Formats: sequence, C-alpha cells, structure tokens
Amino acid sequence: MRMSSFLNVFQSNEKNNFVPSSSEWPEPEPLRNTLLDVTPLPICNIPEPYRDWIADVADRMQCPLDFIAVAAIVATASIVGTGCGIKPKQKDDWLVVPNLWGGIVGRPGMLKTPAVAEVMQLINRLEAEEKKTYDTAMTGYLAELDFHKAETEAVKNGIFQARKQALKNKSEQHSLEAQSLKEQLRKIKEPQKPIWKRYKTNDATVEKLSELLAENPRGLLLYRDELVGLLSSWEKEGREGDRAFFLEAWNGDGSLTTDRISRGTVHTENLCLSIFGNTQPAKLSRYLYHAIRGSDNDGLLQRFQLLIYPDLPKKWQLIDRVPNIQAKERVVKIFQQLTTMNFIAQGANNNSDRFPYFRFDDTAQAMFNYWLTELEQTKLQADDHPILLEHLSKYRSLVPSLALLFHVINIADGKQSSKISSDSVTTAIAWSIYLENHARRIYGMVNNIAHQAAARLAKKIQNGELASPFSIRDIYRKEWAMLDDKGVVQQACEELVDAAWIRQAAQTHEMGRPKSQIYIINPKLKIHSEIEENFF
Repeated sequence: MRMSSFLNVFQSNEKNNFVPSSSEWPEPEPLRNTLLDVTPLPICNIPEPYRDWIADVADRMQCPLDFIAVAAIVATASIVGTGCGIKPKQKDDWLVVPNLWGGIVGRPGMLKTPAVAEVMQLINRLEAEEKKTYDTAMTGYLAELDFHKAETEAVKNGIFQARKQALKNKSEQHSLEAQSLKEQLRKIKEPQKPIWKRYKTNDATVEKLSELLAENPRGLLLYRDELVGLLSSWEKEGREGDRAFFLEAWNGDGSLTTDRISRGTVHTENLCLSIFGNTQPAKLSRYLYHAIRGSDNDGLLQRFQLLIYPDLPKKWQLIDRVPNIQAKERVVKIFQQLTTMNFIAQGANNNSDRFPYFRFDDTAQAMFNYWLTELEQTKLQADDHPILLEHLSKYRSLVPSLALLFHVINIADGKQSSKISSDSVTTAIAWSIYLENHARRIYGMVNNIAHQAAARLAKKIQNGELASPFSIRDIYRKEWAMLDDKGVVQQACEELVDAAWIRQAAQTHEMGRPKSQIYIINPKLKIHSEIEENFF
C-alpha cells in the first residue's frame, strides 16, 4: 500500500532535534521496477555467416550476444558504406545508403568494452594490412619523389643554361633547346602520394574527418568507448559546427567542401560516417533528460537506430575453451571481401547513378511495402512520446539498410543473388521489432526519470551516504549521477515519501536563501556504510 495518506508534513523544531521512533513509521515499501522489459536477440536473427562466431564469443565471455551482434552489423555497414545502396521502392528513385549508428547501454562491469573489442579487432586487422601496403608504397613513393626532384632540377638547370647561352651568343639553336626543355619539364609528372586506406578512427576533429573521408570515399567508423562523452563534446563552446557535421554525415550520401586558411580547400565527395560506442544508463538518462526538455532537439540521438540496452544473462558459468577460430576466420574473410567488392558485378544496378544500388525481388518488395504501410499508418500515428515517434520514423531507412547488409553478407560468403530476397527482408523486420523494444526501454528511462532517480537516491540512503535529516539542496550539490538537477531530486524525494522511505519535516529558512524542505529517513531501513559493503 502506498503512503499517500501519510503525506502530511511532520512538524519538528528548527533544529529537527526530535526524531520519531521507529514504531511510528510504517514499513518501507519496495520501489517500482523502472525498466521496461526487453527480450534477448534471437540467435536465428543473426546473419548465418556471423552466427557461430558471435555465439562463441558471447558464450566464452558470458555476456549478451546482442553486444557482439549489434557492433558487428554497424561495423559491416561502415565497410560497405557508399559502395552500394538500395532503392526500396520498385520504381521510385529514393536511395538509402546503409550507414548506421549504434551503441550499447549497460552498467559498469557488463563487459561492453571487451565484447565490442572483439569486433573492432577485425577492423584493426584490416587497417593493419592496409598499413603494411601503405608503408611499402610510401617507400617507393619517396624514392620516386627524390628522382622526380633531381630530374626536375636537372631540366631547370638545362633551361637556365640554354637561355643564358642564347642571350650571350644570340643563338637561335640555344633558344630552341630551351623551348624543348620547357616542354620536357611540363611532361614530368610528380609521383602520386599513396593513401593509407582507413576503416575507423577513435578521435578526430571534423576538419581531420573531412580529410580522412576525402581519402576514403566509402566512409569510416567512428568508435568511442564513452558515447555520451562524444555527444556532449559537440555542445561545448567553439564546437557548435561539429554537431551539424555529424548530422549531415548520418545520411551517407551528402558531400562537403571546407575552406580553411591552414588546410586550404578540402572536398569530401561522400560524407558517410558510422558511429558506435558504449555508455552507462545514468549518463544516458541525464543526457536524454536535458535533450528532450531542451528547445534544440534536432533528432541527433534518434539517429542511433541500433542503440540497445539488454539484460545480463540470468545464469553465469565459467567457460574456458579455445575460441572457434574457423568461425572467426569466416567473418574475417567476409569483411575482406566487402572492402574490395565490385557490387555492380554482383548484381547491383548502375544506370549512371552516383552509387550502385540493389532492389528487392518481387516477394521481398511486397513484404517491404506491407511493413512500410504499417509503419506509416499505425506505429507513427500511435499515441507515443514524440521523441519515440521521431526515433521510429528513422526505421524507414533502417529496414532497407539492414536488408541490404544481410544480402551483401551472403554474397561475400559465396551465395549468389542479384536481388534482395524475402529472407533478408524478414530478418530486417525482425531486427526492427527487436530494436523498437530497446528504444522503448531507453526512452522510457527518461519518461520515468523520477523512478530512476528515486532508485538511485534509495541506494545512496542504504549505503549511508546521506545523513538524516537532509534537504534537497544537500543532494543536488553532491552532483551524483541523475541527482544533480533540483527538479529531478524533488521528484525522487516525492517517490520515496510515497514509498515510506523518507518523511517530510518542517521547512527551515537559511540566511539569504528561500526555505528548504527537510526530510527524515525511515529508521526501519537497513543502513550500511560503503566500507561495510565492500568488506563483506
């Protein structure tokens, strides 16, 4: 039973010397569960060529296979990039480039970083191979550059000497010789500097990203272990343009020309950047809370279509066995195939378009048309929070992108098909349902932020980190995660009052400050210090 009948303010003197005995308090009630349920990613929805590898890694690490699967799909999207696209309608020219943003939400210790590192190893391996090729090419380039400089200087000296003799002797022969040497100089071509083919970066300014993307027109993956830190950095003074840059890079089919005094003019033909990272629930909740309630919601977070918040496996067991190398090498081979794949030779259309593109076969087209109609007429018309509807609206491009990626993964694995099949569309739609559940959980954290904050405040009370009596100001000044906003702290205290964890006492007046509400902790709560918790 909730203690709504017990909300009358308890009166005490200014110093709150009188504390009611435990017999005058009701038993504290359990706090409500604040997270919506999600189901684990079914292994049958993982592309078959990736399935054994992902299952092996997840089992050995005892972490959700969702971690590895989502990271692997975003990594695949970054490798394909602008190499090909999909036109989801049968006749329309609407083009989708399979560029995806994603991330993992989980508390510390859930093995988010080690799990994603397993996927990043595959990209690091590609980059290491490209670095070897680049180093070899650079050695040859430097030798050719030295020869070019020597040859150029020799011809320039010859021109100088010929002109000198022509002026001295008024010789037509030397004038003709100088003219011939000038033609020779124009034909000397400077050797082309090799490019280190890149697949990802961990940190770079937008100016440097423009240069990297200009050299790598298929696109790149930006991976940051702390995702909210990256998003927050775009809001700092002096980096206002960064946010706009990344918003433009999400579509994958844009272009950009930047002019800087120091760097000159850089033309990025394909502005295509995938993003992946990890974060903690508290950090994401706080970021979302301010983003949703701000006046500048530009749909940035809604672009993270593959953002997930799975549960930990209910049972843990010690697994110590040799990794499935054969399954891993199969994925490595697919990654390698996709980096150099000629998609036109694999059935993609060209038709003088900017990007080669695939289309659905007839059955797949009918399935996609039905799904898109349901999305537009049902899901996007539902009475959900506007930010969730904005998120779901991005699924218009998500499902075609996933279907395309599943299709090219099969091609790289040796299966031949010129059009995207119904199997790929079915799996893509299944992913959209799975991801929608996670989106509802994630955005639900903000819609129920009072419950989240109350749970955190309750934990602080149980750990003995908050003495009784206390004020709202005592809490938000500590700047605890999710408890650093006065309004949120007020809501959290109201939740705990309703659950009989705390009780309102008389308000006090501090010099120069308005009255501050005072709360007393229920003495029936089991309070223990952090030292005791760590010791036992």
